[in-house]
Parts: sequence; C-alpha cells; structure tokens
Amino acid sequence: MAVFDSPASTYSDTTPHKRVITDVISLIDPTDTPLIAALGGLDGAASKFRFTNWPGKTVEWLEDAHLPLSESMNESASITSTITTITITDGSIYEAGYIVMIDSEYLWVSSVDVSSNIITVTRGVGGSTAATHASTAVVYFIGEARVEGAESNSIAFVDRSVGSNVTQIFHQEVKVTRSHSKLSQYGISDEMAYQKDKAIPHLMRLMERHLIYNKGLATGSATTARIMGGLQAFITTNKVSGATLAQSQFENAVLSTYNAGGSGQLLAICNPTIMQKIKNFYDSVGAGVATNVTNVVMRVGQDTKEIGMEVTRIRTPFGTVN
Repeated sequence: MAVFDSPASTYSDTTPHKRVITDVISLIDPTDTPLIAALGGLDGAASKFRFTNWPGKTVEWLEDAHLPLSESMNESASITSTITTITITDGSIYEAGYIVMIDSEYLWVSSVDVSSNIITVTRGVGGSTAATHASTAVVYFIGEARVEGAESNSIAFVDRSVGSNVTQIFHQEVKVTRSHSKLSQYGISDEMAYQKDKAIPHLMRLMERHLIYNKGLATGSATTARIMGGLQAFITTNKVSGATLAQSQFENAVLSTYNAGGSGQLLAICNPTIMQKIKNFYDSVGAGVATNVTNVVMRVGQDTKEIGMEVTRIRTPFGTVN
C-alpha cells in the first residue's frame, strides 16, 4: 500500500538517503607513553644504555659508588669532652688524618683500629670546642690532614655491584577474516593493518603502566612468566611521600635525587592529574607578593589575548626537571 507525505521532508522516505560520515577514524584514548619514550623507545634503549650482546632475556648493569661521607658513633653512652678514643660503626672507612665533625665539634683522627672499630682523635681542632655527644651521634667526614712523611694506611674499597632486570612478553592477537578484509569501509583501506596499528599503542600503554606501578623485582622461570621490575622495585630510598602533593615535596624529591648522585637533566613521570598540580605550583600569583610578579610576565605572551602557562621544564638549583 502506498504512503503519501506532503510536503516531503528529511524525516520521510529515508530509505535512499546517503550517509554523511567522515572518512577517517579517530582513537579517543590518550596514547602517550612518555617513560618509554624517555628511555629510548622499544628499539633505542639498548644502545642508549650501552648494552652489549643484546638481545637477551636478562639485562644487567654495573654500578659503583664512592666511600660514604658520614656514619655514626656506636658508644654505649654519651661521650664527654675529654674522651679521645671513640667507638664508631665501621672503622674500615676511616683513615688516619681524617678531620671529622660531630655536632659542631671538629676532631682529627690520629689512628684507626679497624678490628675494634675504634678511632683515636684530637678533640676541638679547627677552632671548635670539645663537647659532649650522644652515643649514636652522626660523624661527618669534612676533610683530611695527613702528617708529612707518614706511612700510608689501608682503607676500605667499595665493591662494584650488578643490577638486573628481565624482558617481559606482551601479546595481543589480531585476527581478520578474508571476507572482512575485502570489504570497502570508511576510514580503513586495510583492516589487518588497521588492527595491528591499533594493538601496538595498547601494548605500549600496558608496558608504560607496568614500568610505573610494578613494585616487585624481576621474576620468572621455565614454567612461570617472566615479570620485569618496575621503577618502584628499584627506587627504594630517598623517597618523599604524603597524602597530597605539595611544591615542597616535589622540590625535596629533586634535592634527594641530587644528594644521591643524580644531576643534570632529570625526568619527572607524571599522570595528567599530577602534571596539573605541578603546573599550579608555578602558575599561582599571590596578591602583593613581589617574587610572583615575574610569573605574570611569563604567562602573558605576545598576543595579549592569550594567558596561561604550560610547564614542561622546571629549572632548580639541583638540575633541570623535564
């Protein structure tokens, strides 16, 4: 039975309408993997870290360190200003001639009994005053003054260490029927190639998250999957934490990095929420605060219709943080 419409509209007789559709497909998920990119990507990291005999299922690196610049006393009670023999924790790292500081007093080490962890000292040198110190007070090494012609003394050597991690298998199957691959589609010229190109960013995101979140050290055997350690498995000291991120915590983390030997170009891995918080640290202007006037100049560009600041690099006294 015929149906009659008057007038004809876009809502009547829609059968012959052509689809109005874009000829491109947009992925709506963020696909950034900044940590992997910073390490050198999937192919460049091996050369960046100067691995030899690559590839393999286990990777190792060599580490060395200097002797420490501080340790602690190991007395059973406080020592008075007249005591000249002091029990310390590790005598192997001391040498005759060392100048050490306990609290505000300087002491000169005349001899070391490594087997008993005892040092003999001259009190109150360098213009300081001999004083009483707690039994476990920190001993700082601040210099050395050897007697001319004195025989050399043995001192501890720092053994080199080896760190390691394992490779990990990430997998995603891609299947397309032969019939489907022949279809003419909007935004896709090759269905198999499209699905492969879509799978790779997903695997990269999984890898990025694993590197950031996994706390366990590398494991694996012939019967269990290899699981590589993430950043949290190796970064176990000099950590700053709190319920909410504050500017002081961010800068204290940079300071801890410097004190542990890090310098130069530093990298802060942030999720979008943390990135916004860090941006707000340096993008706030307090009323009447003269030091913040510079921020206003930084945030207003040549085009006075534009305002705001994108923080991608922060310069600190201890290195530039990207």
